[in-house]
Amino acid sequence: MKKTVIILSILITCVISYGQNRFRAGIKAGISTSQVAGDTYSGFNKAGVEGGLFLTGLLNEKWNAQFEMLFIQKGSKHIGDYKNADYSFYLMKLNYIEVPVLLQYRQKKFIFEIGPGFGYLINAKEYDYYGEITNALTSFNKTEITANIGINYSLYKNLSITWRYTNSISSIRDFASGEKRWYNPGERNNVLSFSLIYKFGTNESE
Repeated sequence: MKKTVIILSILITCVISYGQNRFRAGIKAGISTSQVAGDTYSGFNKAGVEGGLFLTGLLNEKWNAQFEMLFIQKGSKHIGDYKNADYSFYLMKLNYIEVPVLLQYRQKKFIFEIGPGFGYLINAKEYDYYGEITNALTSFNKTEITANIGINYSLYKNLSITWRYTNSISSIRDFASGEKRWYNPGERNNVLSFSLIYKFGTNESE
């Protein structure tokens, strides 16, 4: 909470110092669907939420730079096929504070974005058919580096919606076998997120 207040103060200070003609702050909230590459399961079956703050800076008539600070839920979920006597169950719940830094291109009502991100794991839990798996948090890496790509569509004035795909570049955990290669270092998050965005103030340049 203390870090969030500090970041929010910095965002507000930047907007006041440089003016709303160049910088705009905002909030976003939505849902995430995720899977984990390398956990032997597939499908974006783990639902979660995401939300946070952002600051957008206009670089020129077509390009923006955007800094975000988000809370986002990631992980993996698998439910067996009971009709075929498959009683397997698995649930991975990962909660992150994530900081994407994005380059955005504006085209009419669309904004296309791409950029890296940094994630910090604040909580992790795992469950199987028998219940919670102990010591889950200690088995995961506390940080991750991500790659992000997305599309934003303006609905009305300050309100817009966005779709984003996020993929871990660094591993969130080593494979159970201990096998590790430079091109496949371990388990990695894959996330699709859908959010509603509200920008404060007005900007005549947009």
